Amino acid sequence: MTIGYSFEEIYEELFPAIYRFVRVRVPASEAEDLTAEIMVKVWRSLAGLGEKTSVQAWALRIAYNQIIDYYRSEKHIPVFSGKDQPDFAHLTPDHAEQLTMMSCVKETLTKLPASQVAVIQLRIVEGFSAAEVADILGTSRQAVDSLLYRAKKRFRKFYAARTTGGKRL
Repeated sequence: MTIGYSFEEIYEELFPAIYRFVRVRVPASEAEDLTAEIMVKVWRSLAGLGEKTSVQAWALRIAYNQIIDYYRSEKHIPVFSGKDQPDFAHLTPDHAEQLTMMSCVKETLTKLPASQVAVIQLRIVEGFSAAEVADILGTSRQAVDSLLYRAKKRFRKFYAARTTGGKRL
């Protein structure tokens, strides 16, 4: 993706990944507006993008910084909202079980530090390389690998405690 692309083309390409990244970190009611602000910043800063830089990694770096600014400026406190819980009454047992598991994963993620959630999302969910994640988060590749190891370990601990009621398997 180069500077010759239109705003619409860049928006179509980057919006889904940026929205997923933002949605995990801010309340649903704010995610779309914040993502739109990020897309405008990406568009305005596109001229400064180097040829060898991954556009998606670069855009996610802007999103990461914008989310930090969001919490600093507005004194928002990241909270897992009960409003985000799905209504299971009309679902089949398999579908309800899947949504319950997803809800449990989301709740478990809220127990991890923001940096660990970011590295899990970028490495595992989005599939970025350790080097790309390091670039997005402004850290070293070794720090990303270490952070991912600690994040997985901590996630497993909290998830197991949540799903087994604190009992050892």
